[in-house]
Amino acid sequence: MKRSALTLLSLFAASGIGIPQENLEAFQLKSDDSIIFVGNTFFERSQRYGQIETAIELAAGPEITGLKFRNLGWSGDSVFGDARSYFGAPKEGRDRLDKGMTELKPNVLFFCYGTGAAMSQGTDWTYEKTAQNRAAPTSFEAGLASFLEGYGQLIDRSKAAAGTQLREVVLISPPPLENLGAPLPDQFTNNKNIAKYRDAIRDLAKEKGAKFVDLFAAMGGDDFSGDTANPPLTDNGIHYGNAGYEKIGSALVTGLGMKLPEGLVDDTVQGKVAELRDAVVKKNRTFFHRWRPANETYLFLFRKHEQGNNAKEIPMFDPIVKEQESKIGELRTAVFEAARKG
Repeated sequence: MKRSALTLLSLFAASGIGIPQENLEAFQLKSDDSIIFVGNTFFERSQRYGQIETAIELAAGPEITGLKFRNLGWSGDSVFGDARSYFGAPKEGRDRLDKGMTELKPNVLFFCYGTGAAMSQGTDWTYEKTAQNRAAPTSFEAGLASFLEGYGQLIDRSKAAAGTQLREVVLISPPPLENLGAPLPDQFTNNKNIAKYRDAIRDLAKEKGAKFVDLFAAMGGDDFSGDTANPPLTDNGIHYGNAGYEKIGSALVTGLGMKLPEGLVDDTVQGKVAELRDAVVKKNRTFFHRWRPANETYLFLFRKHEQGNNAKEIPMFDPIVKEQESKIGELRTAVFEAARKG
């Protein structure tokens, strides 16, 4: 991993890190696209920083407007949907995700899975195998095969649920882990295993006709060392913080073959970018409460006889999200105007 984080989006994009893969040349966004992020902790945590979404907003350019981002990341999730269910088997969680796909009607789907599976080193990391009375993975290779089976099924099911307007599917490799020193573990072996999952995910993307972004390589993971950046990019060696997601956002858009606008170095423009990112974070927080409300058991499930009358308030988040998206549109226009004048 690089020992210094470049904190200016435009400088990072110009560095050439995250060279586009061959099958990414045709990637494009269109005005009013609905863009969904699906994955585990990596994507769920990203919404609190807003870096990935802000980078995509800016890289799309001023002529692309009305982009709508929805984050369906779920901490601890696997490709089998283990974490998304509340009281039932993983199928409950998969059905929940399918329902979200159908309702949100995405044009672009981003997936990122693999870190947890790679770190399990062949142990039984998914409830699904046990529930089906199938043999649990007993080796790294068996675990990888199980992961690929589940990932392929997830992609196929998501495509079917999303509908015919779905245009782009992108698989993102897990980013590398980082060494922060004792008492936290050394990540050398884990990074070697993640690299193997990265290679397999690249092949799966080709098989499924999806695009692929090698975030592992773009973030410097191929030396496997996990050397700490300055400042650190993760909180604990695994989960990225704001500095990490800033770098990831730049690596992702560059890996997609997109280019961030020139002029972002100016202090005035940086201030506008910060305002835009704050608005993105606020919108993400509102949508999170819309799609994962607190006390859902009381609102929709087996205790709804107690407080189910409050369920009518959940759709009331929708106009608030829409209003916040209008503000995001105004702020991104302000960024482009300031960059042009600068």
